[in-house]
Amino acid sequence: MEIWHFSTRPFSEVQGTAREEAQIAVSLDDKDAMAHAVLAHMMMWGGEWEAAIAEARTAVALNPNSAFVISMLGCVLGFGGYREEALERLQQAMRASPHDLLIWLWSIWRALLQFFHAISSLRCRHCAKLSACVRAMLPLRIRRCVARSSRAIG
Repeated sequence: MEIWHFSTRPFSEVQGTAREEAQIAVSLDDKDAMAHAVLAHMMMWGGEWEAAIAEARTAVALNPNSAFVISMLGCVLGFGGYREEALERLQQAMRASPHDLLIWLWSIWRALLQFFHAISSLRCRHCAKLSACVRAMLPLRIRRCVARSSRAIG
């Protein structure tokens, strides 16, 4: 079985399968925080921001001591436009498991959230859109996240 992070196929081909399998895992054991966290992550990549956040909050409620689960909440909050809480949750995950093998990823997510916040102010003074140079360097999915984050920021 291929895992979508490490697949030889394009993400668009495996995204549905990963989400379906996460939904199956939740249906088999709705008390499994890891299953809820993975489902939240897949919902996030599908653009279902609020549903992903709700799912990740369920995961944390089920296991508030899991650094992985806390980090997934931080990730979906960040990409959903809730930067401050996302940064807090990612920091909480790092404190909960300071030697975790995924700490590099949580650090990258924190850096990306800081970056999104910084570039959200780089707008054209005439049309209030992201400047052309910023748009050119960011893939479409990230531009959507930046736009969503900047709307949430104000």
